[in-house]
Amino acid sequence: MIDYGAIREVLRAGIWQHMRVFFVDLENGDPRPPHPFISHKFITPYMEESGYEINDEDTLIRESQLTMTLSLTVYATSKTKALNVANQLQQWFRFHGYEYLANHGLVAVTIEGLEDRTTFLETDYEHRVGFDVVLRTVDRVERKIDTIERVELNDGTIGG
Repeated sequence: MIDYGAIREVLRAGIWQHMRVFFVDLENGDPRPPHPFISHKFITPYMEESGYEINDEDTLIRESQLTMTLSLTVYATSKTKALNVANQLQQWFRFHGYEYLANHGLVAVTIEGLEDRTTFLETDYEHRVGFDVVLRTVDRVERKIDTIERVELNDGTIGG
C-alpha cells in the first residue's frame, strides 16, 4: 500500500539534505517558511502501469508498477532566486538525488520544464517557478485467503 506521508518525508529529507530549502504542503495547512521554499502537490497520485498477482499458499499478493505526478513550486523573493532554486531542484531529481530516490523505491521518470508561476498579490508579485515530476514506484498489497483444510464428499473425506 502506498504511504504518501512516507514518500513526502523521503522527498523532504533528501531535498533538505542537498539544498537546505524547506519542502511544504501549503494546501494542507503547512505554515509558510521563510523564502525560498518549495511547495508540493500530488496532482496524479496513482496511475497504475502494470500489475500482477501471486498466490503464496495462504496469501494473495498484488504488485503494481505505478506512477505519480508531483507538482513542485519554488517561492522566492525574486524571479532570479526562484529560477535558480527551481533549477537546482530539477538537478536534484535528475542527478544528485537519483541514488537516494532509488534506495527508497522511487525513480524520477519524467521531469518537465520550468514554468513561471508568479502571481500578483494585491500590491506586489509573489515570485514562483515550478515544474512537474513523474515518479515511479511499486505498490504491494497482501490479503490472507481462507484455505480448505478438508472436504466431505459423498461418503468420504478429502484432506486433514
